[in-house]
Amino acid sequence: MKKIAIQEKTITYSFKIVIVGGPAVGKTCLFNRFCFNSFNFDTSMTIGINFHSINLPIYNTENSDDQGEKLASNSIFDFGGQERFRPLIPKFLKGADGALMVFNLISPESFKYLDFWYDQLIQQVKGSSIPKILVGSKKDLIETTPKENLVDETLIQTFLKEKNITSYYKTSALENYNVINVFKELNNLMLKNNQTKYLVS
Repeated sequence: MKKIAIQEKTITYSFKIVIVGGPAVGKTCLFNRFCFNSFNFDTSMTIGINFHSINLPIYNTENSDDQGEKLASNSIFDFGGQERFRPLIPKFLKGADGALMVFNLISPESFKYLDFWYDQLIQQVKGSSIPKILVGSKKDLIETTPKENLVDETLIQTFLKEKNITSYYKTSALENYNVINVFKELNNLMLKNNQTKYLVS
């Protein structure tokens, strides 16, 4: 009888990821596209918090003989951006290992919320030590939007420099553009932050 080798799967790291930003910037669309590979044009505003867990395969960069499949478990929290949910912020952010800070590329108003969320991350989590990625959503609408209605690229670059954020992605949940890359990059930053020898496969 032929023996079938079954690789053992091991959750090697567990991370809490929070998705933050103003209301209606596309946080839930980003969440749904990554977690369920779905997009809903009629997404209503998040009431409170969405949550889903997903595992990503990782590999040992220093030892190719590392046996068994290793996984990074992502607990992903999508928070409603409306002011009435602000009393929940401390509990929502507590224990976060990484954050996606989302704004709408075609809404300069949405960019103004980022200072608030950056300050909350600094106050409620591990100071400035957790990895953060700036995410500009709705890239698919840029070319059909008047230039004066776009977020100024200079403002974006200034924000990145002032907050010492090194990763910035333009995304489209509709077209599934850069969504997986954003989450992979955040996982790699969190793995690096934990001084590990692993990366996302």
